[in-house]
Amino acid sequence: MSINIKFNFFFTVLQTIDTASASSSLPDSSTKKVIIRSTSYGPLDNYIVRSLSKEDKKRFYTLLIRLTVSCGWALHWVNNPEAKELFEFLNPFLKLPDRKTLGGEILQNAVSEGDNAMEIALKEDPIGVTLTFDGWTNVKNEYLLGVVIMTSEGRPYVWKAVDIGSERETHLEVIEKTKAMITELEIKNINVCAIVTDSANAYAAAR
Repeated sequence: MSINIKFNFFFTVLQTIDTASASSSLPDSSTKKVIIRSTSYGPLDNYIVRSLSKEDKKRFYTLLIRLTVSCGWALHWVNNPEAKELFEFLNPFLKLPDRKTLGGEILQNAVSEGDNAMEIALKEDPIGVTLTFDGWTNVKNEYLLGVVIMTSEGRPYVWKAVDIGSERETHLEVIEKTKAMITELEIKNINVCAIVTDSANAYAAAR
């Protein structure tokens, strides 16, 4: 995109009143001098678009993966010619990554940053966190155990989802998984003060 726009600014930069006599009140004793300057500026391309720094590019990729997840888009949208054309129109320096990069390195970096921010928030909880379990079946008919951690202020963090479809779920397995998770959190210096599960028989027996 080339923007060859030139602005000619015409404005009054100075207005002075010369008074011939400080004590005179005659109308013709003062004259007004108005100086008008015209300045012609070059194209605004260098001010509107610019190349991305390393931090800018990192932030751009993070926003891309967040946009993809939030809108529920398939990863290959970044390979769409219309999408590339739009970003090139906004800024020729905004180059969309391909699908593999978006779903690989960029996604992994975003998850890593999110995990680090989550751990910091959980460690700093002055009271302790609540460990919550819930089971559900995904579109592939895989039985998953989802684990969400709630802070004392009620803020939820999705910690992990474990595929337990191949296991025989009894209260004994639930107890062992719960102990393992508490131990893992304690290693990270995260204090667990409560546990909440759904009403399935195995979880009810484990309680």
